[in-house]
Amino acid sequence: MAAAVVLSLAGACGGSSSGGPSGVDSTKQVTAVNDADKASLCDWFVGMVGGYGAPATCDLAELSAPPDKATCTADFPVCAVTIAQFEGCVTKMVSAQNTCTAAAINAAIASPECDAVGMAGCFN
Repeated sequence: MAAAVVLSLAGACGGSSSGGPSGVDSTKQVTAVNDADKASLCDWFVGMVGGYGAPATCDLAELSAPPDKATCTADFPVCAVTIAQFEGCVTKMVSAQNTCTAAAINAAIASPECDAVGMAGCFN
C-alpha cells in the first residue's frame, strides 16, 4: 500500500443483491465501475472519514478525504480487484486510522484485502 493517499471514492448505484456497504455490486471489478458507482463509493468512503475535505484525524493516516466529489470521481483508482476486496480494505484502513496506532495500520495493510488492493496498485 502506498504512503499517504487522497482516496477519491464516490458512491451511488447498486441495488444488486451482491451490493456491499457502498451499494455497488461487490462482484464487479474496480476497473469496471461507472461514474455512478464511483460517486457511490466516494460518498460511502467520505462518510466514514468525516466528509469531503475533512482533515485526517490520525497522523498515520494512509487514506484521507478528497476535497470534493468531483475530485474523488476524477481521481478514482483503476485496479484489478473486486469491489468487495476494495471495500474490505478501505473499511480495515479507516478502522485502523480511527485506532491511530502503527500496529493497527500495519495489521490493516497486511490483511488479505489490503494486500490484494496494494498489489493491484489501487493506491499508487
